[in-house]
Amino acid sequence: MTPRMALLAVVGMATTAAFSSGEHHALPAKIEARWIAPAAGRAEGVERPCPILRSSFVLGSGIRQGIVRVIGLGHFELSLNGQRVGNSLIDQPWSVYNKTVYEQDFDISALLKKGENVFGVMLGNSFWCVRKPADSLRYVKTDAMPDFSGGEQYLLRLKARITLKNGEEYETVSDESWKWLEGPLTASNIYGGEDYDARRLPPGWDSPGFDDKLWKPVRVVPAPPGAIERFEAPPITAHELFKPTSVVSSGTGEYTYVFPQNCSALLRFTVEGQTGRTIRFKPCEYMDSTGRVKFTYTWGTGKDIWHDYTLRGGEAESHQVLFCYVGCQYVGVTGAVPEGNPNPEGLPVVRSLELVHVRADCPIVGSFSCSSAMQNRAHQIIDWSIRSNMSYVATDCPHREKNGWLEQDWHMARAISYGYDVRSWYEKIARDIRDAQLPDGHIPTNCPNYLVGIGPHGYWNESPEWGIAGVIVPWHLYEWYADTAALASSYESMKRYVDYLSRGAEDGIIKSNLGDWYDYGHGKGDGPSQWTPTSLTATAVWKLGASTVAQAARVLGHVEDIKTYDALASRIKADFQRRYYDPVRKSVLNHGSCQAANCIALCAGLVPEEDRAAVLQAVVDDLERRGWQQTVGEVTQVFLVRALAEGGRGDALHKIYARESRGSYGYMVRQGLTTLPESWDAKPGTGNSMNHFMLGHLVEWHYAYLAGIRQQPGSVGWRRILIAPQPGSIDSTAASFNAPTGIIAVRWRQDHGAFHLTATVPTGVEALAVLPDGQRVSLGSGTTTLNAKVPVQN
Repeated sequence: MTPRMALLAVVGMATTAAFSSGEHHALPAKIEARWIAPAAGRAEGVERPCPILRSSFVLGSGIRQGIVRVIGLGHFELSLNGQRVGNSLIDQPWSVYNKTVYEQDFDISALLKKGENVFGVMLGNSFWCVRKPADSLRYVKTDAMPDFSGGEQYLLRLKARITLKNGEEYETVSDESWKWLEGPLTASNIYGGEDYDARRLPPGWDSPGFDDKLWKPVRVVPAPPGAIERFEAPPITAHELFKPTSVVSSGTGEYTYVFPQNCSALLRFTVEGQTGRTIRFKPCEYMDSTGRVKFTYTWGTGKDIWHDYTLRGGEAESHQVLFCYVGCQYVGVTGAVPEGNPNPEGLPVVRSLELVHVRADCPIVGSFSCSSAMQNRAHQIIDWSIRSNMSYVATDCPHREKNGWLEQDWHMARAISYGYDVRSWYEKIARDIRDAQLPDGHIPTNCPNYLVGIGPHGYWNESPEWGIAGVIVPWHLYEWYADTAALASSYESMKRYVDYLSRGAEDGIIKSNLGDWYDYGHGKGDGPSQWTPTSLTATAVWKLGASTVAQAARVLGHVEDIKTYDALASRIKADFQRRYYDPVRKSVLNHGSCQAANCIALCAGLVPEEDRAAVLQAVVDDLERRGWQQTVGEVTQVFLVRALAEGGRGDALHKIYARESRGSYGYMVRQGLTTLPESWDAKPGTGNSMNHFMLGHLVEWHYAYLAGIRQQPGSVGWRRILIAPQPGSIDSTAASFNAPTGIIAVRWRQDHGAFHLTATVPTGVEALAVLPDGQRVSLGSGTTTLNAKVPVQN
């Protein structure tokens, strides 16, 4: 009988009728799970095959329930009796590992059986330990290669509790009795891909009856420093499955599989061929005119991303990539031919190839459609970028980065939350931010901060427009979900960050390196803000931070902090106006376009009250001069939407978002894109990502202002709602949002000056409808239909 885990009776003593422990004996004292590692010694900078681990135990009959808790670093796949445990994928959440390590729970009741039971674990790499690939042509993001491992590239901690029908409980834990072997995963890199040699996986290795006497013993090792926390955010799971719409041959031996959707995906395939033959799969976002995939999104490094699969041989064999998902719409295949193609060289045959879309399993809570086919398609494009970047963090792209850049977490928070329930996902993000915060209060641009070789206050880390997420994300959780606990958990962190910004102020102004990132239309390329001084947007978000901390202090009852941060916000406003506001021109300082500067100043409360209308009019005038072309970048587009919509100029937004020339959502639709590109120019094949969500503020406009579903000022947790559509030139709109208080639905249409609205309001919610003609009607719970007269739109 193979060595097995130590088991003990937690309630009562073990009996041979219920449980047999082989060489081990039931113990009356509790045994803690041990951290174990392959006994290959500590590896520094060495890429080696990933390990597989196993252990077995024996149960009698009468099993009621089993729960297992696992930590597997970097990633893990758990099986019991030859079957995969759970429906999550790419397990082991990313985190600031030296602060927090997450433990995942799985119900194994249905997989336990009388007799021998076997746990099997396959480990792979993640941000726990990003190593330089053995192949120098394989891509890795060189400024994001963290190593939290301390030399222990693979670690496992497991504890299972089994309850019998007679009420007895047993625990089985990872310990020195486990065994390991180098497995089939011969290369595993979070960026560059993974290689799998099917010949190296012993048949039945994770099933009862397998002979593991040639396997090696594990080592018991010290625990890593991070605190163990139960993972309660949504796991990564499989969602849509995409089949290719065509296969293109470049005539060079490479075949490109073309899919209908760009998405974050694991590859799944079935192949057949001779033992030892290797097929290379190259996932990519771009295919050139010859039909070949191009890895332009690796920023001119000349490096590629690929997955190699080496066949066991014989009959058809199927495989799904385990841990390295990639954003892609095309997959180049070499070393094999698609089924049905000529094959004079006898290469392996690809029977099928599919994209398995994977993302954090945040429930869908919103739906939107309107009479404009272009607007609907633009909404879908943005939504697919949101989905594709829902990982263990909100990534900024699912291929070259996979890093949690923070700016989009706060300025896209409402847009995302209309479509998905992100409460627990955002709580995890808030925890990452607290963990990454430095002792001086600084919050890096990237959390968890996987950037290496970049100083804590280096160029990429010194941008308040990113760090302010540490203040706004917890406030969003409170405002949207009435999550007071989340606000309280981050409150001290929020204060520390605003205080950090305050200490860096010079003459009442703070600095930023990035500003309104990817602003548009200046003819000077993408990157840091060029229309708007970076110190202006930094100072404006500092004011937002100070005001938000004061609001949080009111909620949490910190009386002295209310005074402190209200006073700070007032000082920032005075200094901002002194430095940046021109009371004669009624505009904020800018370098040729006032859109970003004026809109963020309006939304942050930095403009004299008596001048607000004039400052907004300057924005409208600038837009009109440019043919309704927005110049805002990702940071301030949300303020463009809110300033115009809340200021009574929704007509301007209709004109902006109806455009179809370059620099618009309509242009992206006309180009046939399926996800939102990194820049307004939508430049495939230039090095820019084709799957970012950072410019996706159209979604907030659609739900909050076109459909008109939003909270009343001061409302928390959707207890007081506003139904106030801004129809403009759109003929009809339908939207539904499952708010924390229940489903809110709006359907409206307009024709020949008549406006018809049907709204559904949850029970117990105060609701006010504001119609386009100015009527204000209180709505009761249930469904109400209202009519109004509106001018016919030109």
